[in-house]
Amino acid sequence: MRVPAASLVFLTILLLTAHAGAQQGPQPPGAVRAIRVDASNVIGRIRSFQGVNVGPAHTRREVPGVARQYRELHIDSVRTHDFYGPCDIDAWRPGEPWNALIFPDAAADPEQEGAYNFGPSDRLIQAIMDSGAEAYFRLGRSWGADASPPDPDRFASVCRHIVMHYNAGWADGHHFNIRYWEVWNEPNGQMFWTGTPVQFFRLYERVARELKRHDPALKVGACGLAGGSQPSPYREDLIRYCAQQGAPLDFYSWHHYHGSSGDPYDMVRIGQQVRALLDKSGFTEAESHITEWNLALGRQGTQHQESMQAGAFTACALMYLQDAPVDLAHYYRGDAAHGMGLFFQNGAYKKKAYAFRATGLMLDTPERLAVDGADTQGLAVLAGRSPGREAVQILIANYEIRPVASRRPMHAALTPRENIRYRDNRGYALSVENLPWGAQDEFVVSRYRVAESADFARVGQTPGTGTRFEARYPLPPPTVELIVIERR
Repeated sequence: MRVPAASLVFLTILLLTAHAGAQQGPQPPGAVRAIRVDASNVIGRIRSFQGVNVGPAHTRREVPGVARQYRELHIDSVRTHDFYGPCDIDAWRPGEPWNALIFPDAAADPEQEGAYNFGPSDRLIQAIMDSGAEAYFRLGRSWGADASPPDPDRFASVCRHIVMHYNAGWADGHHFNIRYWEVWNEPNGQMFWTGTPVQFFRLYERVARELKRHDPALKVGACGLAGGSQPSPYREDLIRYCAQQGAPLDFYSWHHYHGSSGDPYDMVRIGQQVRALLDKSGFTEAESHITEWNLALGRQGTQHQESMQAGAFTACALMYLQDAPVDLAHYYRGDAAHGMGLFFQNGAYKKKAYAFRATGLMLDTPERLAVDGADTQGLAVLAGRSPGREAVQILIANYEIRPVASRRPMHAALTPRENIRYRDNRGYALSVENLPWGAQDEFVVSRYRVAESADFARVGQTPGTGTRFEARYPLPPPTVELIVIERR
């Protein structure tokens, strides 16, 4: 017998109302995911992956600075790649902004202060520091520069003097204590390197030894590999070379643009590959860094850079990194003047910037809590508790990875996952147990949503008493929701 639609809706309302003890919200039309958080079970610390490339100041002064936005997003590491002149060492093609390079005359003496042009770079590095972030210095050239190899000895000397300027005050410099120094960018592409792999290995070794001699506490690594999942002379052979030569390798850096895979779990899988390679060669203490990542290069249908699809993807990817053997990540890009940036040209947030804001706020409750109900297939959940036990936060991101038939691998080494099945992902039934206060204490629950029609808007506020909270709400993909439970 076919039951009228109106009767089905009425029956559903009766059944849900009968759920005793739950604080009910509007009900989703489909199956929901049961999510359980134990606020007494701390399983570790929530890690920050709030790094970006470039910003908050820009090379073009008419482009708005985004220092306030960086602070709101808890951006804590800024890679100095693709400033297009400033923070680049040398070798722009004729007609490009030579006056902004650090070492504009390749024939000059690297030992002389007058050979260096730090002013344009100083302005951008100072803006990074003033925003509360740390500079992650890429030693090399931006996109569009001459890709021919530099002289290793001269280049290493220039790099050492750059470190001296920013960390030891040389040449009217600073004492910024910049820790991370990444040698080059994407040498496995003709855009940045036209030399041989062995030439690059020797360049890296020369720079790394020079910098570590100057300051053993520096962290020096390479190489910003394009397509981090690809077996490459600049991956397997470079790591092996460093092991054989005893060359310093404090971190290995790589890139990943998810493109047609559309899978926010990609970086976890690549991180596992890179970690295994480092460990196999004896670099068990070396870090693994993703120094460029994004959903796509430019606009791709519903996945374009301003879409809610990109926002939900970004939140999922940032949460999945919590369980990846990865130490740092830098999104490409963070500024307001590039289509791939987090902000529009007037400084307004794109949806993916709100995703960064949500994951940044989770750092305010850094004691990571046990969660049941999340998956690695597009529904991510992260929960945390404040050190003072005054607040618990739960972040949920619902992003549907496209069916495997419409995806293809970016690289043969990382084929699309075949077993993705969406289930119970039209909403959530949340149960939070053992809230960290007394049975008679009052609390308030606030929900903030990022969706097609909501820009991190507060969509509900609910009072409660005791050590348990339950709620049930729709959360159709693509959507991100932050639930904040605070003791009154």
